[in-house]
Amino acid sequence: MRNTTTVLANLLSHLDRSEFENAVEVYSGDKYVKKLRSYDMFKTMIYGQITSSFSIREIESSLTANSSKLYHAGLKPVKRSTLCDALEKRDHRIFENVFNTLVDKARIISGNQGRRFKNPLKIIDASTIDLCLAKFDWAKFRTTKGAVKIHLKIDGDHLYPEEVKLTTGAVHEVNEMGNLCKNSGNIYVMDRGYVDYKKLYAIDLGNSFFVTRMKRNCQHVEIKCLHTSDIDSIRYDGLIMLSSQKGNKDYPESMRKICYHDSEFDRDYIFITNNFEMTPQEIAEIYKARWQVELFFKWIKQNLKIKTFWGTSKNAVFIQIWTALIVSLLLWIHKNIEKIDASAQRIIQAMKTTILSRKTISELFEPPKLPDKAHSLQLCFKGITY
Repeated sequence: MRNTTTVLANLLSHLDRSEFENAVEVYSGDKYVKKLRSYDMFKTMIYGQITSSFSIREIESSLTANSSKLYHAGLKPVKRSTLCDALEKRDHRIFENVFNTLVDKARIISGNQGRRFKNPLKIIDASTIDLCLAKFDWAKFRTTKGAVKIHLKIDGDHLYPEEVKLTTGAVHEVNEMGNLCKNSGNIYVMDRGYVDYKKLYAIDLGNSFFVTRMKRNCQHVEIKCLHTSDIDSIRYDGLIMLSSQKGNKDYPESMRKICYHDSEFDRDYIFITNNFEMTPQEIAEIYKARWQVELFFKWIKQNLKIKTFWGTSKNAVFIQIWTALIVSLLLWIHKNIEKIDASAQRIIQAMKTTILSRKTISELFEPPKLPDKAHSLQLCFKGITY
């Protein structure tokens, strides 16, 4: 039987339509809507993300040019004014809800297998996207600069975005730290921009672990030295207490301090943690895993549309970012369910020009079929008379 699905439809096959409609109903997304319903808008946004459309006008022109291919993809030509109006009025929390639904599915797929450590590893970080304050006046960051910030928690064992908070650039990372580190039994790793001793102590009280770098001006005293060396990669391992009045009040318990020497770059890293059982080398490996969140931000900025925007309102910007994050999750889910060996970057590159093709994503990476030998011979002798 001939396959009638398209690459776009195949990508969306792992999204439960009923769950999307539930989110639309909760936030009254289709109330008074006549021309472009929320799910049709969503598919159009996905199309724009994968094809890296520069503007709404480009999305409109591309859909019009490919009108004969839209039926099997479940798409329709969209007028620019209609899509602009939808970006302004549809609640961005619909798309946030869809993202969280896909996170639940990714969590089921990953299960408890593949853990690098005894406890689940969660990587916390934030990335700022610069905006023109004159056009995005709601996104105040500095006096003459605007920005939106993505606060992200990644599953460090399976490398998918697990929780996201979107704010303006003026909101510091620490302010969202409590929301991202509220679950117990995890290992949270973050850079020293997140060092807030009161919030770190909350992680400790929540029966979770943290690994981060010590600030240079951290006032502390040594309680016990566990290891010291001038030649090993682990230069120091010991127990400390914060000695400043505020620090000791915010974090009244002892912490573990580890000095790790990176011989490749001849550089020392000083870590603090509330985990007293893992080896110093494991603590260093946990912090090294933090680099994965940097790679995720780099990938999504290079391959999806989140650095330039199709609308200027807060709602339009947030919808576009949520759509990009949904695409990244759909790719992760599809890659793991279909066991595709290609990287996410290669998959999305292949999809850019084949998004409306009547194929599955897996078929994009199948080797081309060789023509039948007998059929080839018939072609060779066709038209020859004796």
